[in-house]
Order: sequence, then structure tokens, then C-alpha cells
Amino acid sequence: MNKINKGYTLLFILTVAILPYCCLCFFANPSADDFCLSAQAQQNDFLELVYEQYFIRNGRYVSSPLSFLNPLVFNSLFGYKLVSLLLIVVTFLSVLFFVCELLYFKSKVFKAIASLILFLVFLQKMPIISEGIYWFTGSVIYTLGSAVFIFYIGNLIKYHRKGLGGYWAGILTLLLFISCGFNEVLTLLVVFILGVVTFVSFQQSLKVQKVVLWQFIFACLFAAILILSPGNSVRGNSYSESHRFLYSLSYSFLQVGRFTVLWVASVPLIAASSLYYFLNKKMVKECELFKYSFYLNRWASIFILFAIVFICVFPAYWATGILGQHRTLNVAYFFFLIMWFINLTVWFNCSKTSVEIKGVQKLVLTIFLVLGICFSGNGYHALIDLFSGTARAFNVQHVDRFERLSGAQDRAWNVLALDLVLAKPKCLFTYDISNNSKDWRNQAYNMYFELPKTEILTKDKANLNNEIVE
Repeated sequence: MNKINKGYTLLFILTVAILPYCCLCFFANPSADDFCLSAQAQQNDFLELVYEQYFIRNGRYVSSPLSFLNPLVFNSLFGYKLVSLLLIVVTFLSVLFFVCELLYFKSKVFKAIASLILFLVFLQKMPIISEGIYWFTGSVIYTLGSAVFIFYIGNLIKYHRKGLGGYWAGILTLLLFISCGFNEVLTLLVVFILGVVTFVSFQQSLKVQKVVLWQFIFACLFAAILILSPGNSVRGNSYSESHRFLYSLSYSFLQVGRFTVLWVASVPLIAASSLYYFLNKKMVKECELFKYSFYLNRWASIFILFAIVFICVFPAYWATGILGQHRTLNVAYFFFLIMWFINLTVWFNCSKTSVEIKGVQKLVLTIFLVLGICFSGNGYHALIDLFSGTARAFNVQHVDRFERLSGAQDRAWNVLALDLVLAKPKCLFTYDISNNSKDWRNQAYNMYFELPKTEILTKDKANLNNEIVE
């Protein structure tokens, strides 16, 4: 009974720890691309837009259509906020499904705790949570894609473990097709991971080898559909510093080292890794996959760990010449975390030393884990955004702006001056307007609110030019 109480207590604490992230969803507001894409969806044929995206902009055959289904298309600001909450729920459920299939031999409470820890450690150190959770356009392309792929991996484990029939292979292929359609870095990761799984399956003569081979072949086909699209060629030509191999390679290696150190040095991951040592000793006795170290040796394991980050960094440098936004690093960290614990299993199993600690020491590690999740990184920023009132002020300023823009539709204003959004929450996304009415961010408001003849400026710029405004 004492063990059960401890388990449920920890489960409750971890559930509470996720609530600040959920509460922030109701303060999220659309910005930048949200308005452009929503305006296009409102004013054009949906299928034509999808066609143009593939042939002119990019080959993301799943996320591009989804980007045009922003709740703003239906004029629902509240729906926009709910999407962020839904994304958190869906991503967690994907992680839960993956963990349940991987740790099928453990109790439900244990699997729920393990899933929450993995998900919270991800949120706590997510490189750019504002664009990964609270911005529709960025989250649909990157975070949702990662959630779908981890759900796919869970189903692949289930297929292997239960020896499911041929129809399940069709479901796997469908999930694989969807996973490959979100973004370039995820697609490359899919091909890489399935390539590794295929190699290991044949090397170890696993019964699932034919299925994973076909999955790898399909992954290459789906990757070609995305990467070789005409739209990717058009977009690539717009960057003058792109396609410099040695430059891209050297800077990618530097970023791999930089982000690996940042992630590994976090208190929650150190505490979770220490606790995992003792959990791994038990799981080795309960499951062959852990006993045989996922059929990997130490050097192959560590190579895969670094390769995951490299695959998510190199394409940005190759295509644009800069790392740019860290949205691709969100994808890298998601799968880095999973591979990190697999890597620990491999190295722990190779170690000949055995460490024993008392229950009090395990409790201390658990406390450090929880405190690190809640009061460092994005966990700390989320609490500050909520309790300092910054998130609320951010929401109020956006709502006031949207009301002014909506009201301007019935008035013949030549100039509309808007206050800058002064509240700057760490976790919420905004890409504010500039002093230039021709800036694409300003023009995005013109498009969505149907103000083609109104010059949108910041108030300081309008006053400087002595413009007549409201």
C-alpha cells in the first residue's frame, strides 16, 4: 500500500506540473503566418492552395494543408487557443502510447509516471516552446509531426511484439505516409531511424525484418515525394548563402555539440538519468529488448544519438546558410531524449560496476527531478508568465488590437495606428508589426482583416509622420 501511495502521489505531482503549460494555452494569440495563411484559405479554393504550395513553396504534403485549417479561417480566436491545448494532449497521448508499448510489462501507474516524466522533461528544455506549442503554424508543422511519428513507432513495436496480421502493416504504412509529410528534418529522421531498425533486424534475424524493410522502402519513397517537390527547389533558390557543404558541415557539428551540452546539463535530465540506472537494472530482468541493449553496441548507440541532432541541424544550414529558427531543434530534442535513455541502457548494461543507493537517496533524486521540471527552463518561465500577469497583459493587448482591426473594416481609414505588444511572455509567441506599412507582418493584417487601402503603422511612426488616425 505504501508503494502504491508513493506512485499515485508522484503521478499527482507530475500532473499538476503540466497544468501551467495548459493554462498558457488560453493566452496564446495568432501572429504573422497565421494571418497570411488564414486569409489565403478564406479567399481561395482550398485544393488550389495545396497544389500551389507543393509546386511553388514546399513539399510538405500533410502540414501545408493543415496550416490552411487554422481556426482563424473560421474567425475563432478561442478555437486558436484550444488548438494549443489539444496539441499538448495529443503529444502526451502519443508519448503515453509509445511508453505503454515499450514498457508493456510494467504497471499502468509506472507507465503513466514514465510518460509524464519524459513529456515534462521535453517541455522543460524545449528549445523554443513558443513556436512549438503556442503558435499554430509552427506547432502543426513540427510538434504535431513528431507526435504522429512517435505514435507510429509505438505501433511498430506493437506489431513486432504481438505478431499482428498483414492489415496492420497497411495501418503502419498509412501512419508512415502521414509522418513523412510534415517537414524535411522529420522525414530525414524517419528514413534514418527506419534504416537503423532495418539493419538491426536483419543483423539479429528478427521476425519483423521483412516488414521493417518494406517500411524503410516506403519511407524513402515518401521522403522523395516531399524533398524532391518543385516547391523545395523554388524556395531553396531564394537563399544566396545556401548549398555550401563545408560551411554547413562545420557549423552543424558546432551546433550538435552546443545543444547536446545544453540538454545533457539540465537538472531534470541528470536526475531522471540517475534514477533510470536503477530502473534499467530491473527492466533488464523483465524484458529481452532491455536485456540485449536494444540490439545495439555502445558506439552505434552514441553515433545514433548525435546523428539525430545533426540530421535536424544540417538541412537548415544547407538550404538557407543559417540555423534560423529553432523549430527544427524541437524535433531534435524530442527524439534525442528517447535515444538518450536507450543509450543509457546500452552503456549501463556494458558497465561492470554496480551502485546501490538507499530509498532516501532515491527520494532526493526524485525531488530534484520534480523541482527541476517545475522551476527551471520553460517550467520556470511558464510560472512567471502566469503569476506575473505578463501572459494576461499579452492576451489583453492582442484582443484590443484585433477589436480595432475588426472595427476598421467598416470605416474608411487611410491610416490605422496600432500599439506595439509590450508584454513579452517567455513562452508565448508573437512576431509583431514594424514601422514599415509594407512589411509583410503589417500586410498580413491587411490581408486577413480585408483592409487593402489602410496603411497599418505603429503609433510612434504614425505620430512622427503627423498622420491623421482614429
